[in-house]
Amino acid sequence: MSTRIRQIHIDNLSFAYGDHNILEKINLEIFNNDYIAIIGPNGGGKTTLLKLLLGFLNPSSGKVNIFEKSPINARENIGYLPQYINFNMDMPINVFDIVLQGRLKRHKLFYTPKDKEIALDKLKLMGVESLKDRKIKDLSGGQRQRVLLARALTKEPQILILDEPTASIDPEGQHEIYQLLKTLPLTKLIVSHDINILFEGVNKVAHINKSLHLHDGIDSDMHLKEGHFCEMEILEYLKGTQCLN
Repeated sequence: MSTRIRQIHIDNLSFAYGDHNILEKINLEIFNNDYIAIIGPNGGGKTTLLKLLLGFLNPSSGKVNIFEKSPINARENIGYLPQYINFNMDMPINVFDIVLQGRLKRHKLFYTPKDKEIALDKLKLMGVESLKDRKIKDLSGGQRQRVLLARALTKEPQILILDEPTASIDPEGQHEIYQLLKTLPLTKLIVSHDINILFEGVNKVAHINKSLHLHDGIDSDMHLKEGHFCEMEILEYLKGTQCLN
């Protein structure tokens, strides 16, 4: 049995824009190899929570510790795929160069042969090695998302944070990405509007709508009707799982 090591500790976290409260008194512990789906309504605070974990925002009150450090000081151990990335499509940069960017660190000026080996390995893992010399502007939305996921993994993180990673991918491609994510031996947090992510290998579900309720013991083998569950059925299912807070 693997040792459970706490990697993320959120203590009584609140966040507001001016007088508008986004998150209120969030408490959460995340351990090594947890795979957590973060769900909830639009405007409920899902992406805000990710930004707090990454140190892009500061809490109004409460604390976030990652590996017993502040989020900013823990960033080198976190891979991140945001929901939207705006590229200058006129940039003369190819796929391989974009994935290599995942190896950049503070005060590091040059890529090593090892960096290039790792970048190529992650392109293979994502099934887009054949695109390595293509320009990013020439890729489809799904191909671009796989490349960006390869870049996040090239960092060799201990925690992978994903905000709608399959938004630009067709249903078959989404399932392939979910199957791949299952196999990655690291901690994963994924925000998704696709409620069926709950049955793609996650072991916990955090439902956020200002406050957070964490559900444990998710049955990823639960029978899906015609391969699908509607949102109401899944919310009813969550009511029967163990709520940790």
